[in-house]
Amino acid sequence: MWVLFANALGRASPPGSCLHPACSVASFSSSFLPAAFLELSGPSEIKGVWKDSVTLPCAYVPVEDLVQQTLTWTVVHDEGSGVIIRRDDSGDQVLLSEYRDRVSIPKDAPGNVSLLILNLEISDKGTYTCQVTWRDNNNSLIAKEITTSLEVVKGKSRKEGVQEGKAWTGLSLYMVILIAVVCGAVVFLIISLITCIRKPKEGE
Repeated sequence: MWVLFANALGRASPPGSCLHPACSVASFSSSFLPAAFLELSGPSEIKGVWKDSVTLPCAYVPVEDLVQQTLTWTVVHDEGSGVIIRRDDSGDQVLLSEYRDRVSIPKDAPGNVSLLILNLEISDKGTYTCQVTWRDNNNSLIAKEITTSLEVVKGKSRKEGVQEGKAWTGLSLYMVILIAVVCGAVVFLIISLITCIRKPKEGE
């Protein structure tokens, strides 16, 4: 269809004009093909543990001739909605106060625009949207977005799990030492009893 359209334009215009088929096809290819291979990827649902951290994945394969212009993470939950963090040429700006000092996006990692949330709160449950805008060689803007539903559950955080593991390891070591001491004492007692029994017999 595009070839027929380009041929029709070519018949109505001189070869040197921008409506020539070769020019039309080249322009279409340069603007359409990079965008066709550009997609954001990430899970539709993810679960996090209260007071722990969670990463909301959002990534794409960088395409030549497309430059990332802006990145925004927005949220819709019971507390309301809004832009959590925005990245552009001026840097990263955290716009929602309840996420300040708790969110970050990887730097110097082309294509990785995932959102890290620290110290999860129950109120963080909601729908998160990752939106990226690129600029192509024709100065046109291309935008893509994906959404991820975050569920926050109460449970043992990673830190608590590590602490419990250390406590269990310490308890296990203590039990081993205690058992060894008790066994040693029992053996010593048996040897002492045997020695005491033998001495009277030797005296006779």
